[in-house]
Amino acid sequence: MQHVCIIGGGFMGAALTRYFLKAKVKVSLLEEFASRRLELMADKTFQDVQFLETIEECNEVDFIIEAISENLQAKQQLFESIDDYFPSSTTFCTNTSSYLISSIAENVKHKNRVIGTHFFSPAHITPLVEVVPSAFTESHHIQKTMSFLQSINKKPVLLKKEIQGFVANRLQSALSREAMSLVQNGIVSSEELDFIAKWSLGIRLANTGPLEQRDINGIDTHMAIVEYVYPTLENCTEPLPVHEDLIANRKLGMKTNEGFYDWSTIDKKQYLAHKEDVLLNIIRAVSAQDREVGK
Repeated sequence: MQHVCIIGGGFMGAALTRYFLKAKVKVSLLEEFASRRLELMADKTFQDVQFLETIEECNEVDFIIEAISENLQAKQQLFESIDDYFPSSTTFCTNTSSYLISSIAENVKHKNRVIGTHFFSPAHITPLVEVVPSAFTESHHIQKTMSFLQSINKKPVLLKKEIQGFVANRLQSALSREAMSLVQNGIVSSEELDFIAKWSLGIRLANTGPLEQRDINGIDTHMAIVEYVYPTLENCTEPLPVHEDLIANRKLGMKTNEGFYDWSTIDKKQYLAHKEDVLLNIIRAVSAQDREVGK
């Protein structure tokens, strides 16, 4: 049985723990905050987890999976601090969604074992994992990571080289920047924009990727469109004012009850549970289709 030690018991760390337990993987979880650790320990879902207070309690582990907050310095310090404690056979995985793996491993002596495993929220449901090696990552650790993820029914994709934000978040960032720009410029409301995205791009992307769709529509047709539209697209390299204003006013979304939407009257737990059910149904449908066409 593979043994994974997850560092960080927040939203992502807890979701990964749930998934690994269901996949019959031995899980140790290091959570530095006692209140959060006790909260997880009281949940029957995590009754088979070995909870840790210090990294020294983690022994004979195959993978370290870092799931702390998205802070480059904190991630660098974490991997540097544990580097000497684990043998070279232990693979160090970072769940960063944006930073270069080589930057995270900058101060690590054994850079050859540091690799990116970008899981997607909700991590206990979403199949895809972007596996991102740096130029230093040894092939053994790449192959070991890919084999492990495949063995627990995730869908890992190995990127050929590292880049900020990897692939999915670059696509998502481009889309969200244009979406914010359209709202900011009074073209459409937040609700209307999301409605358009869900009932056009959303349902189609579950079935057909953006490049396949270009082939279906015709590359020449797409050229005629982009020659006209590209010059008008948002290309700001800084966060947009609408985004900065929300941050300045502590409108951080669901966590503060207000963002682009008002969440104050919504039963968030029930709402997210419903979202997960819908997502599971979509995954089943897409998986069935892929089996039919032999993908």
